[in-house]
Amino acid sequence: MYRPNYGISTKILGNISQIEYCRAVIETTPILPHWEKQLQKDARIRTLASTLRFMQISISNDEIKKYVDGLSDKTPLEAENLDKALFYLQQNAIHKELDEELIKEIHAIVSEGITKPGIYRKRKIAGKTNPEEILAKMVELIDWVNSLEAKETHPILVAGIVKSQLETICPFEEANFASGNLISRLILLNGGFGFKGFNSPEDYYANTKQEYDKQLYSYPAELTHWLEYFTDGLYREIANIKEKVALLARDIKVAKASGRIKLTDRQERIVEYLQDYGLLQNKDFTKVFPGVSEDSILRDLKTLISKEIVVKTGSTKSSRYELS
Repeated sequence: MYRPNYGISTKILGNISQIEYCRAVIETTPILPHWEKQLQKDARIRTLASTLRFMQISISNDEIKKYVDGLSDKTPLEAENLDKALFYLQQNAIHKELDEELIKEIHAIVSEGITKPGIYRKRKIAGKTNPEEILAKMVELIDWVNSLEAKETHPILVAGIVKSQLETICPFEEANFASGNLISRLILLNGGFGFKGFNSPEDYYANTKQEYDKQLYSYPAELTHWLEYFTDGLYREIANIKEKVALLARDIKVAKASGRIKLTDRQERIVEYLQDYGLLQNKDFTKVFPGVSEDSILRDLKTLISKEIVVKTGSTKSSRYELS
């Protein structure tokens, strides 16, 4: 059976301790539901854009944002597949025991229309596991993940170890990076480190790609340096989320709204759109709310104006709506 070789350094211990502290703050600090949705949406956008950037597919966060908002149909297939896989993780894969079938299922979603889904690699890649050894290596890794040793190991470490091994094995022809991230994310999620869906470790990988490669491939048989990098990246990401949550909890508009103002789903969508794009005009109504009458949207805007969440400038068809 596979046995990971690593040591628990002071840096790893400190990072995990800080991550646990930040998690507690994130999970116990109340913020308005539409702010939670906004943080989840932001993480979704960053995850999609960063993964594609890491894979050297050129796309901006704004382009991904338009896709997420349903305002664009020119999104790379890789982004659409990854988005489906993220949804699958939250809805179907959570609490499932990690096995070969689940890994192949995740890869099949990520690689649909791009490469053979869920089929192990048959060609050699320099520095990666030989094709004839992939099945054995995957079985060994999965056996370890489900072993008593792994269950007694901190979930953050298990997630980091599995990610590194999937990168080393490189089991599939394509989409190994995205699949490895999703499986690592699933281990964190099942270990109680889902962070309400606010996090995007992929953002850190894309922004530190040179360091990512160095720590992953310089010491493939000894994982301490890699786990220091992995836990440091997760800590930085979660610390940033913790600060955002703390700021939102103190936000004047949230404080004004909390307990006294209940927003409808459509009103929350208006606030979310204004946070993203800064401005809403009458000509945008049908794009943002297809099938909803202009009068209904104007009533929602009037409510938000009366609650001092939105301000209006101009009149009639030239009106402009912004956050106050």
